[in-house]
Amino acid sequence: MNVTTKLSRAEEQVAAFDIGRVVSSPLTDLVVAAALAMTAFLEVAADHSSLATLPALLATAPLAIRRPQPWLAVTLTLIGAAGLVLTGVREPPVAVVIAGVLSFYTILRRIGRGAAWALTAGVGVLLLGAVAVFVFFSSASYSSLRDLGFMVIVLLSVTLATALVADVRRSRTEIKEVRADNLETLREQAAMAERARIAREMHDIVAHSISMVAVQAETAPYTIPDLDERAKQEFAEIAASARGTLTEMRRLLGVLRADIPSAPETAPQPGLARLPELIGQHDGEVDLDVVGEQVEVPQAVDVSAYRIVQEALTNARVHAPGARVSIELVYRPGLLVLRIADNGPGPSEKAGETDGGHGLVGMRERALALGGWFTAGAGPNGGFLIQTGLPLE
Repeated sequence: MNVTTKLSRAEEQVAAFDIGRVVSSPLTDLVVAAALAMTAFLEVAADHSSLATLPALLATAPLAIRRPQPWLAVTLTLIGAAGLVLTGVREPPVAVVIAGVLSFYTILRRIGRGAAWALTAGVGVLLLGAVAVFVFFSSASYSSLRDLGFMVIVLLSVTLATALVADVRRSRTEIKEVRADNLETLREQAAMAERARIAREMHDIVAHSISMVAVQAETAPYTIPDLDERAKQEFAEIAASARGTLTEMRRLLGVLRADIPSAPETAPQPGLARLPELIGQHDGEVDLDVVGEQVEVPQAVDVSAYRIVQEALTNARVHAPGARVSIELVYRPGLLVLRIADNGPGPSEKAGETDGGHGLVGMRERALALGGWFTAGAGPNGGFLIQTGLPLE
């Protein structure tokens, strides 16, 4: 394995690394819960009795189950926080506050936007009500009440900030979902457009062949001497049937041809024989290799192979300008294999199907329509590689 291959694999592994999965994994929650529980234990044990360490652990340890059981986690955290107050802890440890914020955030992310803000308002009202009751029945000094008021302001600010962060994350998730839906819709539209284009081309191919049948059937009585009346009648019926078939095809596929009304209905479609002309129009170096014994291919395969190469060259010109392109036609028994590769930068988010790469959708549709296969992605030595197999039978 050379250095370039090792670097390529390392880059693929780095690109495949998803920090979101690591952050949201149960193991991460367990580690965070253990770290906060230990921190809270040390904070409380340093200034209070050992009895206060139990509610400190109860307020932080449930963070490990905040994703599968968010309501249970936040309930246990609140019970632990209340236990700290009952055991004489007036200022909540930072670890307990963090645990409460994370549990509350998880709840906000699980419920709807309206319910999230209603819950936030409810928490704020309960907090202010608890403080009002405490002040009304307490004979604490002015400095103690001032400290309590400062702490309440901090808790309310943290609660509001948590709700805002949850709302922003929810909005980002909704935007991603909308973009994904729009991208899927664009892909479907591209696939449908390509199917319509394939249908038009197949219409032209079949119409051209049927027209030839009709013409030959009509001219047969004049080119073949000594035909009896029965044979002439059969040729006339063949010609009439061919003309009727053409009429039905125009009626069924007329909508597909509405966007190109000036195109001749029996115009021959380009095929592999015109590849040199297509390559000559490409802005860059192109190598064409033919492997195996060339055989006559069905016209549908001939047209689709030409269109796939045409689209691949277009993609190379757009996403890898100046790159060298190699085209390989491999004739196998019953199968035509196309390999189009370039030495450009390779697949990227902009060059792939994730962002406007509808050319790949069209190429895949063409291959699948003929019962073949299609792959596209990074080449073994870098660049971009397109491979497709088109059955010849």
